[in-house]
Amino acid sequence: MEYLVAFALLVAMGAWVVSSYLRLFHLYERVQGAWLQWTDATRLRNECLGDFLQAFASYLPQGDMLPRDMRRWAEDSERALSATAGAPRRGNFAGLGSAERHLRRVVSHSVHTLETTRNMREDPHLRELCAAMSVSLYRQEELAGVYNRSVAEYNSALRAPGARMVAGLFGFAPMAAVN
Repeated sequence: MEYLVAFALLVAMGAWVVSSYLRLFHLYERVQGAWLQWTDATRLRNECLGDFLQAFASYLPQGDMLPRDMRRWAEDSERALSATAGAPRRGNFAGLGSAERHLRRVVSHSVHTLETTRNMREDPHLRELCAAMSVSLYRQEELAGVYNRSVAEYNSALRAPGARMVAGLFGFAPMAAVN
């Protein structure tokens, strides 16, 4: 009888470990999928940004540093994305996060400037590029929200008692959110 109870406890504990592992693995895969969607949207935004900057720069005063700075931030973003094979671990997101924050702020301001400046608003090509840029920014923000929610759920699951043991055994670590 003792062996039967010990075996039942061993099976229950094994099932608990396996279910914790499967939950973490499922959440991890969801984070990775959301990360891939966000990086694709970010790369598309960076492509749109190149065309937008070329047209936008023609309306800026000669020597204005804004297009150069925005190109540099887009390149920083692209470099950081290329250096990250999967969703970044906590504390591993600083370079990309900084480039993204600068780009979002400045591009949003530039789109607003275009919308409020009459001679820019009247250029159909610039308006088309502005619309594409707005759509790509919106899509990127939307996917950042999906990614951040996935990361929050995954990181929360890591704090569960069974998950802490499984995480240590199988290398599950907290992920960083997109700022």
